[in-house]
This record gives sequence, C-alpha cells and structure tokens, in this order.
Amino acid sequence: MTSSTPHDDAVTQQEATSQPDTPTADATESRPARPSVSEQEKLQNAIPNTSYKDLPTLLVLQTRLAALMSEESRADDPALQALASTVAERIAQHHDWQASMVSEVEKSQATLQQLLTDGRLREAQSLWDRNQNTLKKLTETEQLRLQELLAPLKAELTKLLDWKKFAASEKKRELIEKMRALTTDESAPAAKAKLIRELQDEWKLLGHSDDNDELWLQFSELGKTAFEPCKVYFKERKEKQAANLIARTNICEQLEAYVATLADKPEQAIDLQEAVKLEQQARTDWKKFAPVAQNKIKSLQQRFNNVLNALKQQKRSALQLHNAQKQALIDQAKALVEEADLAAAINQAKKLQADWKALGPGSYQDDRKLWTEFRGACDALFARRDQVSREQRNQGNKAENEARKIIGQLNALMALDDEQFADARAQYNDLSKAFRAALSPDMKAQRKNLQDQFNKLARRFDARMKTLPDRKTMQLMQLITARAEYCQKLEAKLLGKKAVTETADEITTQWQAFDSVGDPALGNLLEQRLQQLLAHVAAAPDDGKTIKAAARQQADAMRLLCVDAEIMCGVDSPASDKALRMQQQLNQLQKGLGRMPATQKERLENVQQAEMHLICSGPLTEMDRASFSERLQRVRQRA
Repeated sequence: MTSSTPHDDAVTQQEATSQPDTPTADATESRPARPSVSEQEKLQNAIPNTSYKDLPTLLVLQTRLAALMSEESRADDPALQALASTVAERIAQHHDWQASMVSEVEKSQATLQQLLTDGRLREAQSLWDRNQNTLKKLTETEQLRLQELLAPLKAELTKLLDWKKFAASEKKRELIEKMRALTTDESAPAAKAKLIRELQDEWKLLGHSDDNDELWLQFSELGKTAFEPCKVYFKERKEKQAANLIARTNICEQLEAYVATLADKPEQAIDLQEAVKLEQQARTDWKKFAPVAQNKIKSLQQRFNNVLNALKQQKRSALQLHNAQKQALIDQAKALVEEADLAAAINQAKKLQADWKALGPGSYQDDRKLWTEFRGACDALFARRDQVSREQRNQGNKAENEARKIIGQLNALMALDDEQFADARAQYNDLSKAFRAALSPDMKAQRKNLQDQFNKLARRFDARMKTLPDRKTMQLMQLITARAEYCQKLEAKLLGKKAVTETADEITTQWQAFDSVGDPALGNLLEQRLQQLLAHVAAAPDDGKTIKAAARQQADAMRLLCVDAEIMCGVDSPASDKALRMQQQLNQLQKGLGRMPATQKERLENVQQAEMHLICSGPLTEMDRASFSERLQRVRQRA
C-alpha cells in the first residue's frame, strides 16, 4: 500500500520496528553519552506526528504501545490511553480515506462512461488520469479490481483518441477551405486580419493529426495569400499613427508653453478654473489622437506626464493659497460662535459668506470639506437661539433613558433562575422606586408607554414569585441537575457523532461522586438514564443512529409530558401538538369522569414534578430540551 511521507519528527516504519545496535566498548568511549529516551517518550513524540495515510507505521506504533500498556504499572496510564485513542482514530481515518478513494473511483465510472458517450474527450481523458493517480494510493488488491472495472472504458477511450486524430485531419481540411475562401474575400482589412488570426488560433487547438505537415504547408501558404490585401490597410494605419504622433507632440508643446507663463505669475494671480479646464481638454485631445506607433508611446507619454505634473504643481501652490484664505474665513466664523452680541455676529457671518463667494471655487474635494466646516460654523450661530428648548429636550431624554434602563434591569431579573429569583424581591422594590422617581411629566407620550411596560413586568414578577418552588424543592433540583448535566454533556458528544473518551468505569466513578438525590423516583429515573448512556458508549459505532433514535423517542415522551401539564393548567399547546392534545384530553375524559379539578397547589406541584422529570430525562437534543423547558416554565407561571 502506498502512503504519504510522515512528518519529519515522526519515526519511520524502519525506525519504529528496529532496535539500536548494542555499542561496543570502543564506540562508547569515543562518543559522549547521550541521555536515554524512554519508550513512552518515543511514542509520545512519534504518534502525534504520524499521518493517518502512513498505515504501516501506525500499526507498528500500535503494537509497541500495546506492549508498553501490557505492563501492570502502565495499564491505566491516562497518557498511554490517550495515545492509544489517537492511534486507533488515525487507523480508522486511514480506512475511511481508502474507502473514500475507492468510492470516488467507482462513482467516476458512470461519469467517465457519460463523458465518452457525449464525446467530451478532453474531460474524459482528464478524469481517467485522475483515477490512475488515485489507484496508486490504494492497496494492490483494490488496484487490480478497479483496473479490471475500468478496462472496458480504457478501450473505448483509446478508440475515441484515434478517432480524434482522424477528426482533427478532417477539421484541418475544413480550415484550409475557409482560409482559401478568405483569399478572395473582400471584407474590411481589419476584420479580415482578425478572421485569419482566428483560423490560425483554431488550427493550434486541434493539435497533431494525420498528414500534419502536408496540411500545415497548404494552410500556411493560403494564409499568406489571404493576408496580402491587409498590408495596404496596415500601411495607412502606420501613416495615421505618424499624424497622431505629431498632434500629441503639439499638445505637449502647448502645455509646456502655458506652464512657463504660470511660472512668471504670482500664486494669487493664477486662474484655477482656467488651469483645470485646460488640463481636462488636453487629456481629452490626447485620447482622441490615438493610436501612436508602439516604439514612440513610452517616451511621448512620459513627456505628457511630466508637463501635467508641472501644471499640477503650479495648481497645487495656487490652491494652497486659495485654501488658506478660505481657512481664515472659517476661523473667523468659528470665533463668532462665542460672540456675546448674537445679532452682530450674524451680520458678520453674512459678510464672511459674501467674501467666500468672491474667492470662487477651488478643488472640488477641498472645497467640499472647507465649505462643510464653514457652513457648520455659521449654522452654530443660529443653534444658540434654540439652546433653552434643547436643554429641556435633553433633560426629558435623560429621564426617558433612565426609565428604559430600569426596565432592562427588571427584564434581567425575570431571566434569573428560580434560586436567584427568590432572592430578588429587595432588588425589585429598589428598581420600582427608581422607576417611579425617573418618570417626568415632560415625557408626555413616552410616559404612558414606559408605564405600560413597567406594569406588565410587575404583573409577571408577582405571578412568578407566587409560583416559585420551596427551598427544599430547589435544593432537590440542584442535586438532580448536577447528575443530569453530566449525562447531557456525554449524550451531546454521541449525538454530535463525537467519540466519548471516558471509559465506563470512569463515568461510573464520576457518577458515584455526586451527592445522593434523596428522591427514589427521580433517582431511579437518573439511574435508568445512566445505564442507557453506558449502553450507548459501549455499543459499536453506528454514526449516532441508535442514540438519535432514542432522542426522538424521548422527545415524544417529553412532548406528552408538556401537553399533560398544559391541559391541567389551561395553557395553549403549540400548533404542532394540537392533535396530541386532543387525544390526551379524550383519554383523560374517559378515565376521569366525576373527578374534581386540581387545586392551584396541586397544579404547581405537578408542574414542578414535570420540570424535574424533564431534567432527569435523556437523551434529548439541545433544541428539544430548551423548547420543552420553556413550555413548562410558561405553564408554571399560569398555574
């Protein structure tokens, strides 16, 4: 069997099986003594670094590890057990890898057959080559079996390849005739030259064929004849490129002359709009006079870029002065914001706006930023007259935010578990006082909305407080929850197709370490759940099918439990359970004619028993458990 090369730090198969030679006395004296490495250390270094593709080495390492663990003092060593688990996992991964490659090749047979049937030869050849590469990684037995399976397709593929050569010859003769037709074609030279190139490209794609040299000679000679009229076109094109070269040279000269005149002007005298317009026109004309001979483009483009850069530098200097003048106006406008005489400040702001307009536009990007800043400073003046009303609004907003914050804290109290919720009465009272103090008459419409939210939370709080279990019941729920959560953690691994690393003995030991439940019925339910869990752990791997089936069965039982509680307390069931509810109501009606309805105390006790029954039951998916728990909590609040 072929396999990938293991990691450099991992031992090879030879190193894993061989033992070092006993050194001679002379060798011992000539070499410095090296610290000995124990067998366990060697395995700890080798196993993690051995690829799952290297089965021979993994098997040798597994044998050595088994020999080491056979020693009485090492049988229960957690480190060795972890190594054994790693080796077993990688061996299983190797078998899965081999099986997946075999499956891939087997499945590709139909695809390969379809490709051959459809005549998609290139794709068929590629798939065949991939299969051959995959076969090299399989066992010799699988290689022979799969080669035999693919043998008929190989013969068909060879036949099609031979046919392709023949077809290519026919296609080349067809291209020769098309090229011959172009020798008398009177299409536009550019379009005709394009057709010639397309035929040449199509010829290249056909590859080798029968009579290849003879056919190519005919095709090549006809191509030369067909291209002959195009030479006139390309000559005229060359003359146009020369004219464009002159036009572009003139553009550069005109720009250079303009930039030279700008150098003699003061920065404030430069007309920015004129400079921008001239630059834009030059760029438009530059694109208009194209193409230019390829050997002239680089130097001419560099000249054009250089003169544009010089123009940009002149514009940049003038723009800096322009922006500085506008910045001075901005600074004056900002100073007016703090002016004591508001009317005078507004008049001065109007004058600054007129000065701004007289400066004219500059760079669009800079102007937008500067104008935003200038406009903001001017707008701040008018904002001062709204100062009082704004402060009043802010005060109202502050009170509203405080009230909303308190409502959020009350919602957080409702999310506490029963034990924490039982101690939350004092905190609730403090929050209620704070809420009433936060309400302000200025809130108007918001006040009623906030008061309604608070009243609704207050009713929910009182209702839940009345339905809280007593201290003894909460203590019992803590005891069963500890065991139930331990089972749930292991069940979640199995439901998620993950291996449970704990052994049955380890699980039992941990189970016995929990405090006694004290309730025989709940204790028996938890023991049944434990035994079922141990059975799933010990069972042969089945991709989680068995435990998922058990989870579905348990979900049906818990759904029935919830429906019974909802019927007893008059709470609606989900739409998906309507049929089940009707059936249960019919059953209860048949069994309970003449029975008195349950008292509130009895309803609360029954719901609490149902909640504890749900905690002790498993396996269940996280989604199902959360759904059932939420339903029972809703029932308890309505009991």
